Amino acid sequence: MSRVLAVAFVLVLAACDGSEPRAADEVELLERLSAIGYVAGTEPPSDRSGVTVHVPAAVAPGLNLMTSGHGPTALLLDMDGEVVHSWRADFGKLFPDHPKAADGPVPSRNYWRVARLLPNGDLIGIWDLYGLFKLDRHSNIIWSLQEKAHHDLQITPDGRIHHLEAARRQMPEIPGRLAIEDFLVERDADGREISRLAISEALREIGWTDLRRVFWDRNRTRGYGLTERGRFDPFHTNSLYVLSVADAAALRPPFQAGDVLLSMAMLDTIAVIDPRTAKVRWWQQGPFGMQHQPRVTPGGGIVVFDNYHTSRRSAVQVFDPRTHRVLWEYAGTDALPLHSRRSGGAEFLSNGNLLIVETDRGRALELTPERQIVWEYRSPYRVGVQQDRVAAIYSMQRIDESEVSWLAR
Repeated sequence: MSRVLAVAFVLVLAACDGSEPRAADEVELLERLSAIGYVAGTEPPSDRSGVTVHVPAAVAPGLNLMTSGHGPTALLLDMDGEVVHSWRADFGKLFPDHPKAADGPVPSRNYWRVARLLPNGDLIGIWDLYGLFKLDRHSNIIWSLQEKAHHDLQITPDGRIHHLEAARRQMPEIPGRLAIEDFLVERDADGREISRLAISEALREIGWTDLRRVFWDRNRTRGYGLTERGRFDPFHTNSLYVLSVADAAALRPPFQAGDVLLSMAMLDTIAVIDPRTAKVRWWQQGPFGMQHQPRVTPGGGIVVFDNYHTSRRSAVQVFDPRTHRVLWEYAGTDALPLHSRRSGGAEFLSNGNLLIVETDRGRALELTPERQIVWEYRSPYRVGVQQDRVAAIYSMQRIDESEVSWLAR
């Protein structure tokens, strides 16, 4: 038996009998139980790359902070697509005590999922399921934590770090086998844990098992293509957003500053939770499917990247959280429909435009309220054994130039 098959056999046995695997295998087991595989890239590249559309008078000015499947790095791009600064740290340097430090993760997972910039040029990032880290502007490691952080993080004005974390855990709602529990974790600026909240406990009062049954019915009718192993990844929480004072005022009571907007892809559900009391203030299931990155709009709506608008098409939707009515929608064009199965995002910019990330295609675009594309970036980075796949863009954030006074241009 080959080493790969032998390891897989051990992992499957551990998953079936509920026992704890060796530390070296835990991340691999979480990946195997996960319903959705995030990889460096899946789609063939287009015949164009870099900035292909740019209408300077119509875009929100600034720089673009990007992480993608092409490597363990974050890039700061100008509006012409040129790299003006970068951060990089390889796996062995970030996590020298990890059982995989010598070899690092498999090539398809050798990238950072998300990175957030601090005013002095420091950067905090997540290497999915491996750890959380902080670098200075020169990529020197300030600290790193070997934690199973994943998907998303936010740094609030008080300097606190909010992120998602996973662990295998026995849940009474899923008997007979350990499942993947997600946690909402808060840390101070030095990475010390302040609090954590289990998603299963927060959602229990709204009957998440009923939402789960509806989701698996949709899996059959909407073409999600999930297998039975996905039943042990009951939430797949993929986004968090801490409401500011302005967000709470736009949404109006009962929403409050400090509440957290979460997205659970494996429930087709987004919810606002008060992390101080573990109470759900509001929730909605669908019409979006396996969605990513809900955010509050300036007008008190919620924008979300709907990955499964149809089985072959994604969409960005803005809806009213009180009436659940869709107010605005963009699904691309017939010639180029928006489509990303694995990830994606959309958030409003300072001028009212939307910055949309179409992860699988390695594409980002800025869209006016009239649905005009005024900026488009197509990744020039290639991945795969044959370098025949475009690198997936996992995060992109528009950064005001006033926030990068440290940058030597």
